[in-house]
Amino acid sequence: MLADDIAALSLKVSEQDDERAFEQIFLHFYPRLFSFALTYLKNRDWTTEVVEDVLIYLWENRKVLPAIKNLTYYLYVATRNGALNCLKKNRKDATLDLDEAQAGAIQFHRDPENILISEEILRDIEKAISSLPGKCQLIFRLIKEEGLRYREVADLLGISIKTVEAQMSIALRRIQDTLPQHLSGQHRQSSK
Repeated sequence: MLADDIAALSLKVSEQDDERAFEQIFLHFYPRLFSFALTYLKNRDWTTEVVEDVLIYLWENRKVLPAIKNLTYYLYVATRNGALNCLKKNRKDATLDLDEAQAGAIQFHRDPENILISEEILRDIEKAISSLPGKCQLIFRLIKEEGLRYREVADLLGISIKTVEAQMSIALRRIQDTLPQHLSGQHRQSSK
């Protein structure tokens, strides 16, 4: 879903109390926020509760939606804060290490936008992304798939912009390393 689509749905929710528009927002963000919160909580019940609370709060306070400039960023920050509060409430001395996050827990959903790449290349790129360390993978997905800016990701995760830049460099280099085999394979096929 594009940022313009999200903005249009937000407007319908805030001005017309449009439940169908909210349902679209809910369905779009729930799996992404769930995966994100799970990297913190590592407990599906707590994660469900936190994400549902964030989205319910959004509905209950829908009249202020027009004041939110970037709903995606807002929801990720709210989810992070909810997850941290949940950890404080439910675990004493809990420590967070995003590098230990299960790669399977960080499965964001892509919206296909005029993708003209073969399924094999996409599988290999996804494989390369999934093989990244947890923190690196999370940063890559938040920037490339969720459209957040480096500063927003740094603020969201409580790290420096330099760390975000370094992690993106690692991610892009690893992904780029998977492409030459395809490019050389395609070149051979097209020269036959």
